[in-house]
Amino acid sequence: MSLRIGIMGGMFDPVHRGHLRVAATALTALELDHVRLVPCAVANHRNQASASAAHRLAMLKLALTELGEPRLQADDRELRRPGVSYMVDTLASLAAQFPEATLVYVMGWDSFNTLPGWHRWRELLDYSHLCAVSRPGVHLAAGGMAKQDAEWLLSRQADSPASLFDSKCGKVFVLDELAEPAASTDIRQALAADAEKISDMPGVVLDYIRQHQLYTTPHDNA
Repeated sequence: MSLRIGIMGGMFDPVHRGHLRVAATALTALELDHVRLVPCAVANHRNQASASAAHRLAMLKLALTELGEPRLQADDRELRRPGVSYMVDTLASLAAQFPEATLVYVMGWDSFNTLPGWHRWRELLDYSHLCAVSRPGVHLAAGGMAKQDAEWLLSRQADSPASLFDSKCGKVFVLDELAEPAASTDIRQALAADAEKISDMPGVVLDYIRQHQLYTTPHDNA
């Protein structure tokens, strides 16, 4: 079996247990060798991050260290690349670095439904498979995207993790094994309100945020 690499992008502003649950769910269910969590440097389709790239990367590394799962790894390639962070470029970079591997781009359900607004979004499937991690019972066509986009993705749907890996790229799989995910917006609002305890925030990340006085005002980024 060839190397199976998961990729999960995002602002991680800040990283929270919801992000880690999505990555860990895909890691186990798809029998991935590892998942690379890739913080975005400059977003194209949303507001910019509240915390700096350096802080977001530091928090991600702290959270992964606390979790203690070596197969979940921080990858800073977008932070080292100038300009807007396009995921299609990131996947092309990973495909060049790991030419024998099968790549799976892992997304939460909400992010998955924004795909048609992404830069060259259909080309993502030229480099990888897509895995949308959702709450139980969600169907691929149940999102808010246009009919023609949903149909295009449905035509590429794999019905099991095994069938996902029948080819090197180009398929879509919905993994509906995730409990209710946390939202970064809610967490930032709680931080701005100086909440004493935030259940979905790793303790080491919360300590880092308070040490560096991050998120002292609300920010509307997701």
